[in-house]
Amino acid sequence: MTAQHIDIPEEFLKSTRADWEDAATRALKGAALEKLRSVGGDGLITLPIYGGSQTAAPLHLREDALPWTLVQRVDIPDISQANAQLLEDLEGGASGIDLVFPASCRARSGGIDLRTLDDAKRLLDGVLSNLITLRLSCGHEATARSLAVIEACLDQGVDPNQLKVEGVADIIGFYARRGWLGNPPEVPEGRLVDMVSYATERGVQSALVRADGRTFHDAGANATQELAIALSCTLYYFRVLERGGVPTDRLPALINVTLSADSDQFLTIIKARAMRKLWAALLAASGYDQLPLKLHMESSWRMMTKSDPWVNMLRGTVAAFAAGVGGADSVCVLPFTSALGLPNSFARRIARNTQLILAEESNLYRVVDPGAGSGMIEERTDALVAASWDYFQKLEGLGGIYNALTSGQLAEDIQKSRSEQELRLATGKAPLTGTSSFPNLHEAAIETLNVASQDLSESTNHIELPGPTVDGALSKAVVAALRGQASLADVIAARTRVGGDTCPPLEPKRLAEPFEELRAAAEAFKAKNGHLPKVFLATLGTVAQHTARATFAANLYAAGGFECTPMKDFEQIEDIAKDFASSDATIACLCSSDEIYAEQAADACSLLKKFGARRITLAGRLPDLEDKLRAAGLDAFIYTGSNILEELRACVDAMNMPAASSKEAM
Repeated sequence: MTAQHIDIPEEFLKSTRADWEDAATRALKGAALEKLRSVGGDGLITLPIYGGSQTAAPLHLREDALPWTLVQRVDIPDISQANAQLLEDLEGGASGIDLVFPASCRARSGGIDLRTLDDAKRLLDGVLSNLITLRLSCGHEATARSLAVIEACLDQGVDPNQLKVEGVADIIGFYARRGWLGNPPEVPEGRLVDMVSYATERGVQSALVRADGRTFHDAGANATQELAIALSCTLYYFRVLERGGVPTDRLPALINVTLSADSDQFLTIIKARAMRKLWAALLAASGYDQLPLKLHMESSWRMMTKSDPWVNMLRGTVAAFAAGVGGADSVCVLPFTSALGLPNSFARRIARNTQLILAEESNLYRVVDPGAGSGMIEERTDALVAASWDYFQKLEGLGGIYNALTSGQLAEDIQKSRSEQELRLATGKAPLTGTSSFPNLHEAAIETLNVASQDLSESTNHIELPGPTVDGALSKAVVAALRGQASLADVIAARTRVGGDTCPPLEPKRLAEPFEELRAAAEAFKAKNGHLPKVFLATLGTVAQHTARATFAANLYAAGGFECTPMKDFEQIEDIAKDFASSDATIACLCSSDEIYAEQAADACSLLKKFGARRITLAGRLPDLEDKLRAAGLDAFIYTGSNILEELRACVDAMNMPAASSKEAM
């Protein structure tokens, strides 16, 4: 490749950091430069400017700069329909499939209703399983489901060494999400060792174990916590497998790390790079050989929205771009309608094509670690590595990830992070386009698939199963039972449960849910009254004096499903009161300039209160007039940085609207 010379104008080369600081100080009008610092999604301080790195070398990411594996999620219950989806995705360019079963923590509104070995064979009918990557999201009874899929693949006559069945077992993720185990941890740990031993004996060399950060991310963990938790999960599985007699030189190859990729482009790139550095540090500290990390990333569930779901396409694109550039080995983009229900063919095609265009048409995969040398990316990567390692040591100090969950300390830390994220969203510091900012009150309905979620049927056959062993005796017995026409329900019924530990369950929650609950309440109001709840815009003065703040107010209230009355030029305060009385609104918002407020706002508040306003707000901040305005009837100020959710909930209360819940099937 021929090196390309770029001519940079001399005036840019002459500028120094001191020049930037002088310009920034002038723009801040005397405020300290520290005002430009912010807290990022990693929980760390983000600087406004970084210097370039002259010594950083590109990290070794994907092997030989190969394209990442394009993974598509298949979760429709019916086996025949799931097979059709699977084949459509593969024919459309996918190179990996995530098979999601109903007991999985990630099934949400679906899950493949796979009950027998024959179901597994029908599911994979027509699939060249040795040419793709299969990821399994199983939930409870991961062993039997995984063995059914593995045996169905091997029955196709494929070379076991070419079979890639990844991310099957996730004991910690199940425990964290459900908050309980049916047995002491030694039991699922023994089953894991048993399954790995059986797969090894069958010649399958896949990364069967999943250290998964998504469960914690969806519950509110920041990037520092997510990476540290994934690292602590990895160490937990290393210890389990090593105690089970798995050779230490094989351990790293058995682990697949899974992380969330969100719409913070740079942070997602930095997370992927930082995870590889943390992986290398853990292997070195554990005395294991340095084997490459197998990193899978999926677009974040918590960033998805029901309101204006088309914006999810943009969020998914940014997430996929950042995961690919960051060096993920495989990437899954959730269809843009996922928060609304099971996606149809169109939504799945968009998710698939998003990655295809990025990887194949834009050739992103051909550039090795493009973030290398960027001062911001290098410094923030190192800072994230250091912070994650410190939190990892905190978890290990609590006795490891399992004990950190059981004690409740991890749930407490994540809840604190969740509260910080919710505050950033509510105050507009981290807006969700289409939900908390620029909402569309008249969006068209989105089509999703309407199917009933399935789970395992009742057992019909009594079977005897041995306990797990390091030789895979349990897995052999399960496979024999499945080949003898036993169902997964029969396998589950054969298990004994004596009860295990509990922990505070980590509930997945999308950031948009509080706003969606308000929108649902507004829609319920509309169904009863024939129109959305209204906010009267009391626009004082001329167009030039009120338009900016009236537009701001209209967008703010629309985020809660409130429709604002049209802007007008009112000549007299009395005219405002008369229009308010005939508007069907019970909430009013004053919009104008500071000068007009000083002259007319108090009188306007008094008159609106007299005409029945239940809540009166003012767009702007007037601390010097606050006491006077509140005495006249003003309830609150709204402005950039104010708490949007608090204001919208106060409006719901003022109108006596029943609260709506957007609680989702998990």
